[in-house]
Amino acid sequence: MKFKQMIFCAIDFSNLNESKRFISKIADHIGGIKVGLEFFLKNGPHGVLELKKIGLPIFLDLKLKDIPNTVKKATENIVQLSPEYLSVHVTGGSIMLKELNLVKKTTKILGVTMLTSLDNKDLRNFGLNISNNEYVKNLAKIGVAAGIDGLVSSAHEVPELKKIINKKGFLYVTPGIRFSDNKINDQKRIISPGLAVKFGSSMLIIGRSITQSKDPIETLKRISENIEAQIES
Repeated sequence: MKFKQMIFCAIDFSNLNESKRFISKIADHIGGIKVGLEFFLKNGPHGVLELKKIGLPIFLDLKLKDIPNTVKKATENIVQLSPEYLSVHVTGGSIMLKELNLVKKTTKILGVTMLTSLDNKDLRNFGLNISNNEYVKNLAKIGVAAGIDGLVSSAHEVPELKKIINKKGFLYVTPGIRFSDNKINDQKRIISPGLAVKFGSSMLIIGRSITQSKDPIETLKRISENIEAQIES
């Protein structure tokens, strides 16, 4: 499929063998896999190493956030697994983010800005009188200044982020990808795959739309067709 390299499937399984079987079915139709807390807390580093045998890039989505030394030491352990990407919360602060430059080796650090399960109402509940666009832009500036390799945000924010970020090879990683007929689940700031790419996303994180599909390969073909239709429109 034409746009498969942009598609990272979020593995929503705890069981290692189930995960390996599913990935093997769709491996030729995706660009990589995203491994989150559910899988990692069940299977640990061993599970990640087993998935690496499949031969696809791995985005280890652990969303690390703690005092700088703790995150640095945790990252030192994680990079021994050689994931292509690792996520951390930008709200951990610039010192925490800068520490990772010393230990990340070949792993690219992706800064999580605002979860796509949150919206402006949540920001107000946090006591922040600011729009999600401004909030994400503020965090993006912190992350870029600290030397991260990419940002994780809703694709809705990518056009504005590209106006303030002028960094070659910078990655715009976007979860919350849904078709209009998909279940929204716990997401709020959602967008179709085609619009996400049109807005400038470089990596689409898609989980349940694929993993819960009756025909995952057909769903992946539909995703690729949706991207192509938007790019050509």
